[in-house]
Amino acid sequence: MAANRHEGLKEFEALLPCDGRMSRRQFIGSMCAIGLCTAASSLHPFSKAFSGEALPEGLKRQSLKPSPTINAVFVRLPTPWWMGWPGAAYPVEQRESELTIEFRNIAKEIGVNLFVEPKFIPNADEAKALIERLKADPPDAFLVVLHHIYLWDLVKLFVGTGIRTIIYSPVGTSFIGPMHAYSGQPKVWYVSSIDLEGIRRAFKAIKAGKLMSNSRLAIIRGDKEETTKVELVGTEVVVVPVKRYVEEFNKVSPDDKLVRELASRYKRTARKIVEPKEEDIIHAARTYFAHRNIMAAYDADAVATDCLPLVANRQVPPPCLAFTHLRDEGFQAGCEADRDATLTLMLCQYLLDRPGFMGNPVPDTVRQTLITSHCTCPLRLTSFYDEPAEFVLRSHSESNTGVAMQVLWRAKRRATVLRFLGPGNLMFGTGTVVENIDTPPWGGCRTSVSVKLDDVIDVRRLRGFHHQVLVRGEHNELLECYAQLHGIARLTLLAAAELIDRKVVSAPNYDMHRCCA
Repeated sequence: MAANRHEGLKEFEALLPCDGRMSRRQFIGSMCAIGLCTAASSLHPFSKAFSGEALPEGLKRQSLKPSPTINAVFVRLPTPWWMGWPGAAYPVEQRESELTIEFRNIAKEIGVNLFVEPKFIPNADEAKALIERLKADPPDAFLVVLHHIYLWDLVKLFVGTGIRTIIYSPVGTSFIGPMHAYSGQPKVWYVSSIDLEGIRRAFKAIKAGKLMSNSRLAIIRGDKEETTKVELVGTEVVVVPVKRYVEEFNKVSPDDKLVRELASRYKRTARKIVEPKEEDIIHAARTYFAHRNIMAAYDADAVATDCLPLVANRQVPPPCLAFTHLRDEGFQAGCEADRDATLTLMLCQYLLDRPGFMGNPVPDTVRQTLITSHCTCPLRLTSFYDEPAEFVLRSHSESNTGVAMQVLWRAKRRATVLRFLGPGNLMFGTGTVVENIDTPPWGGCRTSVSVKLDDVIDVRRLRGFHHQVLVRGEHNELLECYAQLHGIARLTLLAAAELIDRKVVSAPNYDMHRCCA
């Protein structure tokens, strides 16, 4: 089996274009051409659910997407120079060689294509000539390294192209003024430091933006198929009629070997099984394969389903177990057809390298914590490669049917709350996990995680956002870099609440009675 898979991958590599890039349709066609696509099967056509390989299925697909290109240019006067920072004693040629090596190492680690211009730019004419040459095939970003304090006007020319620009002014090349001039500009990331972590963040942000703009989100809702593009983030959204999902679910046999393997895995690895019976777990596994079939048919990287009406009308079981499995595989799955929350989950994967937990906001006004509560949550909380969190198999709490996930978060661990509020606004803030809330004795969804937020003294000041995403770790600086480079407004949780209250920013549209209509 392993040898056959290896040969299949060799054939697939032979079908790649010379630049290694491939469209979605080329990808599907190539997979089918070498027998890795089994479209006739009732189950998903990508691969078996448990291949035993280290790279999760969604990350395999992600790895085939085009990498961003960053053009690096050094801006300085010819040597020798007299007076002006970084000074005549500064070994500029040596430092450019050293920085080039470091930039290339970072680019290799992150997975971006870095092209370093072989000659430094000393004047406006040469800057304009380079910009003109790149017009036909512009890079995803510029990295402009300022190596003389008198040449900020040349930096301005690159910023003026509208191409995302990372400005690196090594310590000793500028004063504080340029920081104020450039650090707040949309699509510009300003770094002045002896630490290249700021460059690394920028490369990650550029890569995440490229992935977002080359991804497709399938939203299962309504009765009409349509395709749109989300402004700023660039993700394509295809709406899939609910009827199609129900049909796909009914095609998946409860007796299929892969369905039973998936059900058995969750039964075997759960800390405890409370409400679900064996047939509930099998039907929950069927919802996973139905979603993978939909994603394959629509060539989607992520999915969001209008699930509550289907559960309320008893058409399909809750997809909570399916969404846990999908997120852990690198296929982000959003509840209740929430586009912006699912885009946030995708950002967690592409930028933070881990899946997120989307949930309802619940205040504890005595303990001053924010509880994120939903019936599905990934198990790979800190990385796609780390050990999964412990979990309990429960019923979907609102209907007390099917299978839901109670994932147990570790207390005293740092976490970040984030969400797109429309594609033009990204709110985020950090906190510390306090505890898991059990149901019963309390109500609400099965995974309920209480977090003490850093900058929110009174949780009653929070308002207006719904389906926030909770993710392990502190990520404010990386999220700020992503938002800045993509022209997206950065909001703290309290700033978002204030703008929502003033109706400057729209709150997520959520109808609590829609599920039962």
